[in-house]
Amino acid sequence: MLIPDYNNSILNLVSAITLRPDTSASEYEPLPHFRDMRLNNSCVVLLIIDGLGDKYLQSRPGSFLHHHRRGKLSSVFPPTTATAVTSFFTGVAPQQHAITGWHTYFKELGAVGTILPFIPRYRGPCFTEANISPAQLVQHDSLLSTLNIPSHVVLPHQFSDSTYSQTLSEGATRHGYENPAEMFELIRQLVNPQHPGLIIAYWPGLDSLAHTHGMDSPETNAHFIDLDKGCRNSLAPLAEQGVTIVITADHGLIDTCEERIIHLEDHPKLSSLLTLPLCGEPRCAFCYVRSDSGKVFERYIKENLKFACQLRKSEELIREGYFGKGTASSRLRERVGEYTLLMKENYIIKDRLLNENPFNLIGVHGGLSAEELYVPLIILK
Repeated sequence: MLIPDYNNSILNLVSAITLRPDTSASEYEPLPHFRDMRLNNSCVVLLIIDGLGDKYLQSRPGSFLHHHRRGKLSSVFPPTTATAVTSFFTGVAPQQHAITGWHTYFKELGAVGTILPFIPRYRGPCFTEANISPAQLVQHDSLLSTLNIPSHVVLPHQFSDSTYSQTLSEGATRHGYENPAEMFELIRQLVNPQHPGLIIAYWPGLDSLAHTHGMDSPETNAHFIDLDKGCRNSLAPLAEQGVTIVITADHGLIDTCEERIIHLEDHPKLSSLLTLPLCGEPRCAFCYVRSDSGKVFERYIKENLKFACQLRKSEELIREGYFGKGTASSRLRERVGEYTLLMKENYIIKDRLLNENPFNLIGVHGGLSAEELYVPLIILK
């Protein structure tokens, strides 16, 4: 298993783009070879393609995006949309913002939340109906609110005005689109090659298809070909006008299958040791274990599930820098449980609440394989 590299990560890319000479140094130093990308020098477009792993891109050497690949970057831990997108928009790692996966336990709410739709995991009313704001849970402000240049965020219509999007994009103007063609057209309309500015666009389609059909499926591959063509036809002309185009991803994916799924309901003894549902991701599960059952929990994993996962104490992962550099948020420890199950190969572990319908994803992420952790750095300039 790999370890995130916070000296060559998506955060170092964000610093390279946004860190101005008159601001204090970021915990995450700018990528040294791309200082000329900074906003005081040019208009920058940052396109985040959800799920575009570097290994996936490297297996398509004839593509336009591969031709402009400059290298690979590490995502954050766990490498999943909830943590990585929050990092893109705050400029800090989970170590500081403390959003630790699709399902995060919020002690201050007494609930496990599904953070991006901003609802309890059991699909109750949105947290906003209880007068809770994402700003109260994300332990860092939006990076865009600190910039002194125009900034825009381009998102699918169904996300553009969500509570979480509003919080992460504070300080920027949000724009919604229905399809890739509208996304590229919005980018074209918003750029001003003669003036500094930042446009962050996010495309979720590749990730969605990979979840349903698999990363190497005909459906996902056909979508990549169309997206690659759109980048060539729509973004390359902007680069020729002097706009800096940076393309990367939040994470990659790996395909799994039914035989590699560990169902918690098949392990009732293990389930009886937990005080909360599994949190984090199916590829990286944070376990909240009864205070008197730590040794029993460790022994059960060793004797029954060692083939599928590596057991780590969550506190050790924090100390070893998996979640980021620098001082940890005071909320981080309570959001990662006592133990973490890092899933091996393409295994996942799942539990299910009473009102949750069974579902299986083929493409999965959140683990520490090269397919999931590394994303490409693509620059058109």
